[in-house]
Parts: sequence; C-alpha cells; structure tokens
Amino acid sequence: MIFFLALRNSFSRTGNHRARAIRIALATALSLATLMVTISVMEYLQTGRFDKIRASSSFDITLSGDFSKEMKERFPSATVFSYGETEVLGDGNIFTLRYIDDEYDGELSVRITGDGVLLVPYTSYSYSEDSMSITMMREGRSGMMIPVTADYDILGTFSTPLDISADSSMLFLPLSEISDGVPLFTAIKGCDGAAIEDLRADGYTGTSWKEKEAGLYSAFMAEKLMMYIVLSLLFIIILVSLKQSVRIFFDTRKKERAELVVLGLDEWKADAAFTLSIAIITLTGIGAGFVLSCLFIPAGEIYASTILGGKPSLTLSSFSFILFSSLMLLFTVLFSFQETGMLRHVPVSEVLSDE
Repeated sequence: MIFFLALRNSFSRTGNHRARAIRIALATALSLATLMVTISVMEYLQTGRFDKIRASSSFDITLSGDFSKEMKERFPSATVFSYGETEVLGDGNIFTLRYIDDEYDGELSVRITGDGVLLVPYTSYSYSEDSMSITMMREGRSGMMIPVTADYDILGTFSTPLDISADSSMLFLPLSEISDGVPLFTAIKGCDGAAIEDLRADGYTGTSWKEKEAGLYSAFMAEKLMMYIVLSLLFIIILVSLKQSVRIFFDTRKKERAELVVLGLDEWKADAAFTLSIAIITLTGIGAGFVLSCLFIPAGEIYASTILGGKPSLTLSSFSFILFSSLMLLFTVLFSFQETGMLRHVPVSEVLSDE
C-alpha cells in the first residue's frame, strides 16, 4: 500500500504536482551530469598528464646502465630498451639530447624532412634549415671533459604526447652516434614502479617515474587535493538545491498527507509513502543523469582537447557515479525525515483549514 501511494504521488497530475516533480528530477539529472563531467575532465587532467610523462619521458622505471637483456628476461611483458642521454647546447639553446635506436619506445611522431641523423622539435626549428650546431662535453686525450661543437644534418622533426615546452627542450640522435662518456640508461615501460625496490636490492641503480618527477608529482598531488575540495564545494551546492527541492515537494503535498491521515492512515505510513515518493523522483533524476552524463562526456572531450590539444579520452567513473548517486539519494531521505518531522508538529486540522 505504501509503495502504491508513493508511486501514485510521485508524478501526480493534480495540483501541478507532475510539473514540479519533473523539475526536481531534471535538476537532479543536470546536477549529477555536471558533476560527472567535471570529475571526468579533472581525472583526465591528472592521469592523462601522468600517463604522457610515463610514456614518453620518465618511463615506469629507469636504470643507470645498459641492462636491456637482463630486464627483458625479468619483465617479459614489459617494453624494455636502452638509450643515452646528456645535456647539450644547440644553436645557443639548452637541450636534453637522447641517443636512441629502433627499439626506443618513447612515442615519437616523426616527420621526415631530410637525409641527416638529427631529430628536432616541430616548434623550435624552421623547416628551411638543414643542419644544427650542437655543443656537448666529450672526454679529451688527457681524460678531461671538454666542450666539442659539431654540425648535424637534420633528418626530421618530431613531437611527443608532452606539451610544447617539453618537446622544445629535447633532441634525438641515433644510438650509433653516442660519444664516449655519455651515460646509458635502461627504460622499462609497462611495469609497476614499486619494482624499483627489488631491483635496488639486487644491486641495480635507478629510479621510478614518481621519484624522477618528484617535484612535479607533488604538485599534481596538491592539485588533486584542490580538485577534491572544489568537488566538495560543488556537491554542497547540489545538496542545498536538493534540500530546497525536498522542502517544496513536502510543502505542496502536505494537504494530501493530511487527507490520508484523516482517512485513517497512520502518520508514519503517510510519511513513509511521501518519503518513498520523493526518493522515486530522485532515482528518476539519477537515471536521467546517467544518460546526460553519457551525452555530455563527448562535449567534455572537446573542451579538454581545446586546452591540452590532442584527442583526450574521457570516461565516466563508475565509482564516482555510484558514490554521488548514493549520497544524493541518502540526503534526499534524510531531508525528507526532517520535513516529515516538522509536519508532525502541525495539527492536521490546521493544515486542512489553511488549504
């Protein structure tokens, strides 16, 4: 009986109740969809940048030295390759120079522009140039490191998933061109960064991507904390709107409640029926919110692409949707209990006489 009454009163046509219920459901749906899109964009801004760094710059684990053969056996499912790296001056600018071979998996997009060996950034070099002067430290005959300048013909230009400023600070040469004294590294992609502790215990020297990018990682964690604070404030605003919707619902239904009590229905049953009724409206809004979230996510991808470039892939977080939907439903019930408690203090005769 309680469920029947709740279902009947949820979207009742009498007294313009249906229009109010639809507005409450739409407000719930829009609030939830906005929250989900915001979470999707913020999570992409966090994980997306981490993934780009791990894929093309710092890698999951980086070891000092060439241990590619041993690491391929130790991590058969991971991508393992060796490269050299040093700091150089190129036409008066500071660059990180990497020596790579065909096994290098740093997600380079290369455009061939010549027959040389040097890869330069898209953004920092004119296509009309065909060579670049590079100054690097090399070991001299006396064993001391001395600066040596050489011209390298440009093979092409490149880009990575990183931002423009990161790309513009790197150069690439074939591993066969590596000079004496340039340190070699072994990169491991597709493994758990925590494995670095086991490798250190076995005598290897290296870092995980979190350690290598410690300053940036700390900044991202602080940014993530701020994200949760912003989301909390947004959810508080949603709760204020939800409380107002519940108040309007019970204020417009108090006559029906009073009539049910006069007809002999227990007050707690009447309160349960109307509480279940507003819960049904909220559930309807949650369902519509899920549909709107799926529709709004592509719009969020367009927004993220205009900021970060590329083609971001946003996903609807199942955990976040279930969490916030459950909280919205829970607070709906709590606000309903508060409203029904206030109605019990008003005599039924007074409610009917006012109407």
